Parts: sequence; C-alpha cells; structure tokens
Amino acid sequence: MDIITVCQLLLRWGIPAAAAGLILALLFFAAYRINRKSGRGIRALSRVQAVSAVLLFCWLVMVLGLTSLSRAANFTGSLNVSFLSGYRSAWNNWSLSELQLILFNMLMFVPLGFLLPLLWKRAESLRITGIVSLGLTTLLESFQFLTGTGIFELDDLFHNLIGSLFGYFCIMAIRSSVRDRAIHPVPVAKALSIPCAVGLILGAVCCVYARQPYGNMSILPAVKQDLSAVRIVSAWEPSGQNPAAAIYRSKYAEDRTYVKRITSSLAALERLSFAKFPRREDENLGYTGTDAHGAACRILFFFRTGEWSYTNFAGQAAQLTQETAQQLRDRYENWMKREELLPEQAVFSVQNGDTLRWDAVEAPGAAAEPAAFQMGSVMVQVDDTGALVNFYYQICWNEYVATEATISEREAFAEVEAGNFEQYVPFQAGDTLYVTECTLSHLYDTKGFYQPVYEFFGYINQPESLWVCRIPARAESKSAG
Repeated sequence: MDIITVCQLLLRWGIPAAAAGLILALLFFAAYRINRKSGRGIRALSRVQAVSAVLLFCWLVMVLGLTSLSRAANFTGSLNVSFLSGYRSAWNNWSLSELQLILFNMLMFVPLGFLLPLLWKRAESLRITGIVSLGLTTLLESFQFLTGTGIFELDDLFHNLIGSLFGYFCIMAIRSSVRDRAIHPVPVAKALSIPCAVGLILGAVCCVYARQPYGNMSILPAVKQDLSAVRIVSAWEPSGQNPAAAIYRSKYAEDRTYVKRITSSLAALERLSFAKFPRREDENLGYTGTDAHGAACRILFFFRTGEWSYTNFAGQAAQLTQETAQQLRDRYENWMKREELLPEQAVFSVQNGDTLRWDAVEAPGAAAEPAAFQMGSVMVQVDDTGALVNFYYQICWNEYVATEATISEREAFAEVEAGNFEQYVPFQAGDTLYVTECTLSHLYDTKGFYQPVYEFFGYINQPESLWVCRIPARAESKSAG
C-alpha cells in the first residue's frame, strides 16, 4: 500500500467520516440546548471533551471504512496468530509496500491515544489507555474475522497498540507543557521514544540488507506450514550430493538510469507524454501519461529484473498484413537495437496475426559453463491506426556473478518435510502430499540476482490437484531465511 493508495482511501472515507462527525456534533448541540432549557443541571461535556468525542467518532468511522467496509468478504475464517510474521514477510520480500502497511497500521491508531485522554480523565493513565486501545483493536480484528472482510492478525494488535501509545505520549507531553508553561524533558523523551526506536530498527535492518552479497528470497515463508496431520509420500529418491550452481544478475536490475532512458526513448518514438515522477507499485516503478491521441497510457518497470511493459489500455490489437508486419518489425527492431534491448540471436515471429514477437535463446542448464545469457521474449501490438497498444519487454539480460555451493536434494526435501515453504491454500488434516519430482532451477532474489532453487513437483490427494514448491538451494540462503 503506497502513499497514493493511502491518500485515495482517506479521501474516499473522509466524507462519510466527516458527515458522521457532523451528525454527532448536532446531537451534542441539541442535547446541550435541551439541558439548558430543562434546568436540571445535568453535567455537560466541556468543549474539549465534545470536540474530542466528535473527532474520535470520525476516526472510528474512518477506521471501519479502511479496515472492513471497503473490502469484500474474501477472507472468511482467516487467522494469523504468528507474532511478527508480517516483519518476516516484509524482510523476505524486501517489500516497501509491506513496510508501509506496517507503519500505516501504527499511525492509524495514533488519534485514539491522542484524543482519549482529552475525552476521559481516567484515560490519562497509561494503563487505561492501553487497555482501551487493545480492547478496541481486538474488537475490530474480530469483526474482520467474523465478516470475512479481513484477517485476524496478532501483528495488527501490536501495531495498533504501539500507535495508540505514541499518540498518548504526545498528548501527555503537550498537556504537561501547556499546564506548566514549560517543556519537560521526560514527557517529550517518552513521545520521541517510539519513532526513534522505529527509525533505529529500520536503519539497522537496511544496513544488514545492504551488506548482504545477495538479496532475500521471496519464496521463504513468513509462517511455516503445519504438516502434523499431513502424510508425505515421495515417489523418487533424493540425492545427497551438493552440486555447485552458477549465480547470475540481471544487467538492468535496480537501474534507475535504464528506467529513465527507456521511458524517454519510447516517448520520443511513439510521441508519448509521461509524468515527471514515477509511482511505485509494489516493488515496481510506473509512469502514467498520454499517447499521441490523448488517451491514457502507462509504462511499468519490474525493477528487480529489468523487464517492463507499456499499455494504452485500449486492449484491441489490429490484424496485420505481411507487409505491415514487416514494416513494424523493422521499426521496432531498429529501435531495440539502438537501445541495446534486442539479443543478437532473437527469433522473430507473428502470433495470432496481431502480435509481433521476438524470442531470446534458451537459458543454459544448471550444468552448462557459466556465461552471460538472455532469456524471455518481446511482444508488440498496435491498433488500426498504427498506434502502439501493448509493448511487453520480458527479456532478462543475465550476467554471470559467481558459482556457489548448494544444499543437496535430501536437505531441501527435509525443508519440505519441516513445512518451510510458501503455501497459499492451507493443507487440511488427512491430506496426502505426493512428491514426484525435483529439479534444480533459478529464481530472482530481491536484489536482482538469479539464484539456484530446488523446485519440487507433485500433487495433493489426487493427480489433478497439482502442487509445486521451491526451496532456496544456495547453502548460505538456508540459514539466512
């Protein structure tokens, strides 16, 4: 969840939250007028308490909208009580979007800790504010769980509590300074302790990541699979040998100069206009813009592999005559050669009568002599006017880095038996996992290195229920996860 997405959600639910707050403010005003006319002397809220109550109500509507009401019931029965699993997932994927979500969950509850002591005097106690915050976030997580609009996550309880405590420390520091007309170092230090601790931890993690020779492996699970009630049947005998395997790196991985160069060159070729600054989409970079006819378009770079795609969202490719296909081939081949994007041995073809395609040579096998190679394909489509509709550049330029020792098939299979792999659909009690094959393959890590992995194939219960999992093969990566 990037900043733009957060802002869009806040704007979407800001109006309902403000309307709910206005209704509550009107009810308070009506109650105040009735109280004065009745002359019963019923104790009314102070102005600070009334404003705090209205703002807290607005905040609650906003939180309900962001966490539950804006989602469909797609998470029925989903529960994650593995503490800090979100941090492991963010580390394994080295994901800025997952980190932003963690920080957003903290910041989302800051208003509760800030406003509650203003509304309720007893909440000036850290213990009371902590109990209320923990109780409310538990109710919200339970509501998501029961309605299927979210996952009950133990991490969220922790994040929300941290955010609420930060808000509490801030308001207590402000109140003590206003009351005594002096800044007291202890309350200020408490207010600064949480952001300073978060900053120090993030800085330390970034330093550790930067010092690693390779990136993290996204295939490592945040939570291990529970295989206690699952039977595993192996149809092949794993080898105990530890073969060496080459490691490569994508030539254009994490290369912002390449991103800017291709964006500028394609814009000049097709008379496109792109935004000055990119938008991060998960771990990718995207530029929005308009084409020569004023239609919306976008170019998206897969930052860790050097691949990218362009679309004008039209989705309607024209059928090509042999003459037109040849003209377009010359146009885009010449452009790709100028930009050093087309491998020398690329094979050209026309697919389905509407798609120009270039295929790179096959990647070398695990036992081949280490050398630079390209893999993937390029696909181009245009419409009836000749305007570019889609440009899928899926060629990776892999350069040899090193040869590293790997774990054996037997060691990798032990990781499978321990449940140390990613599985999106959980196993059920009584399932039988049949493992039929294992091959040594490669996969990009979070720094663009093409690392060896063991790929296991099989099925669950029936041959139709195919199953695949991957285990990092590099010897050091096993302990790093």
